[in-house]
Amino acid sequence: MIEGAIGLRPAPSARQTILFIAGLILMTAAVRLPLLNVPLERDEGEYAYIAWRLGHNELPYRDWVDQKPPAIFWVYRAALALPLEPIRAVHFAALLFSAASSCALFFLALRFMSRFWAFIAATLFMLLSADPFAQGTAANTEVLMLLPLILSQIAFLKAADKPRNVLLMIVFGALTGVAIAFKQVAAVNWFLLIALYPIFATSEKRWRGAFAFVLWSLGGLFAIAGIIALYFWTRHGLSQLVDNVFTHNLEYIGAMTWSDRLHFCSETVASLTRAETLVWIFSAVGLIALIVAGKGKWFAFLAGWFITSVIGVSASGYFFPHYFQQLLPPLALISVFGALWLSELRPWRSSWVPPALLSLLLVILPLKTLWPFWFSYTPADAVRKIYLGNFFAEMPEFAARIAQVTSADQHVFVFGAEPELLFYARRVSATRYIFLFPLYGPYRNAREKQIAAAEEIQRAAPATAVYVPNDLFFNPGSDQYFTDWSLSYLQQNFYPDTWLIKQSSTAAQIVRAKRGLPAPEHFLGAILVKEASAP
Repeated sequence: MIEGAIGLRPAPSARQTILFIAGLILMTAAVRLPLLNVPLERDEGEYAYIAWRLGHNELPYRDWVDQKPPAIFWVYRAALALPLEPIRAVHFAALLFSAASSCALFFLALRFMSRFWAFIAATLFMLLSADPFAQGTAANTEVLMLLPLILSQIAFLKAADKPRNVLLMIVFGALTGVAIAFKQVAAVNWFLLIALYPIFATSEKRWRGAFAFVLWSLGGLFAIAGIIALYFWTRHGLSQLVDNVFTHNLEYIGAMTWSDRLHFCSETVASLTRAETLVWIFSAVGLIALIVAGKGKWFAFLAGWFITSVIGVSASGYFFPHYFQQLLPPLALISVFGALWLSELRPWRSSWVPPALLSLLLVILPLKTLWPFWFSYTPADAVRKIYLGNFFAEMPEFAARIAQVTSADQHVFVFGAEPELLFYARRVSATRYIFLFPLYGPYRNAREKQIAAAEEIQRAAPATAVYVPNDLFFNPGSDQYFTDWSLSYLQQNFYPDTWLIKQSSTAAQIVRAKRGLPAPEHFLGAILVKEASAP
């Protein structure tokens, strides 16, 4: 019976397919609409700030330091043009990408399983990608990257079916290039599919076809890279793009110790088990089922995709939960295949009960995880539950005070890693470093960058400063020149206006400061206003 579920069923009718696609879109909306108001976290803040400044003829990397590829800034720019409140607009863009990715995965799954199980795989992926503890409420690079990445898999399979269709090879390469433009680690997927092409190609001249596939797909990939490079070169920002997106990231990856990698990985995996435990179990069954069923090429495809995703997740060593979004498409497909195989076992394979029960087992934990975020938590509660130890819930109110004590043409210096403050307040940073992580770490030119940042701040003469230090600034081996300079600069030229005070491990209070009084107990940060006598 399992052979009938893998590539041997007749094509579904257009009407039925439309109904399944409509169902996926409606379910994605139902899952994500209640989560649109969750406050921005710091990565979203950097993307939103740069997207806002794009409207002022400024350029990423040249004008604002960032280590992510550029595609996400233009998605955010498009989102901010929507007639929605900014936080909702950004998360609505993630909703659209998630819906499109789910639909794409449905069509990909139809290549080797029935319509019902393809729908379950797409549904499971959609629920897992919205998991708050995988930081699925945020419009991060991984959520956006998955759409072109899944589409590139479909283009690959179609190109393998039609080895003389050069256009499909170019489209595959171009889609891979678009995925890389969201996050660099998508490049690993190209190497996997190049290796798999001889296995999937139907042509007798497989190796000649494989060589042509390499060349034409590289043509599509380099076309996207060339368009991006030309855009930045004509705006005198190409060298900065290369330095930020590639050179700095290589140093960033090399700075992580293996013990820290293991600690971060185990910590994140533990947090994901609440929604993914049963999915992991079904995935193990699915890999075994692929071997038992003699589906070697599909085993190579899905296991290879999973392995390349693991490489992408682990590249930096930080193992942030949103990195694990990259694993979800192959994980959903493999686990659902495991459920399919179990449902075909005797004596129950002719009953509808096993597919229904197994499908419920796959989605029950993701639904249980999402339930309180839909019906119990406020947006502030939600962001506190997701980002323990961070105070993103208080940042909109904190930024509102920044906007009150500055005018639109004045600069703000943020000693911290909270660029969402600049975006919320709609104030321009006094330095290109809208978050200070690139200044701290075992980087070859950290001291030079710190000196340059200090000079930028002095030239900008900010009217207000925000002091919200991050623990990562003070890791052993980090040059503290900029810290010492900043503390001296702030003490000489500013006075406290507003305090951010820790109330608990998840919540903080914002209170107005009184001149002449020291910082309160459990102090987390401050808004500082320039003295009238300061230069």
